[in-house]
Amino acid sequence: KTGVTLEKILVTHGHLDHCGQAGVLAKELGVPIEGPQEEDRFWIAQLDDDGPRWNMEAHTFEPDRWLEDGDKVTVGELELDVVHCPGHTPGHVIFHHEPSKFAMVGDVLFQNGIGRWDFPRGNLDDLVHSITQKLWPLGDDVTFVPGHGPVSTFGQERLTNPYVSDEAIKRGLPV
Repeated sequence: KTGVTLEKILVTHGHLDHCGQAGVLAKELGVPIEGPQEEDRFWIAQLDDDGPRWNMEAHTFEPDRWLEDGDKVTVGELELDVVHCPGHTPGHVIFHHEPSKFAMVGDVLFQNGIGRWDFPRGNLDDLVHSITQKLWPLGDDVTFVPGHGPVSTFGQERLTNPYVSDEAIKRGLPV
């Protein structure tokens, strides 16, 4: 209806609320799936079992392309940088478009929060490292869309996020 042409599905990580229907949608639309990083294969492999456990419909699939840190993906005429950001899940990736100072970060970072690390193979140290050593260097002026909740900027989170602000890191994490 809007004239948009879907060309691919990008997956940040293997949790069912983010990719449980990716395979079904890809087949229906005839488009490929790119992402996440292959360390999330075990999450995707258990989608058929996780769906009923969480009262959601979810189906296992195989991405057409597993992504690695430093890869590029194209969407239309845009080229997005892939940054591997483990911690919430081991194979979590984010997509960054440097020219527009924009990132899609999945469940790594939220406005005033960070992703959970208490799932299998999640790791708080890895998550904090991903945020402070991989996201923050992209620039304070980067606007990000998280997997849940409102948008923010990396700069705002460096000032106010109770988990990963510069001040919180100096004091030690409040978790």
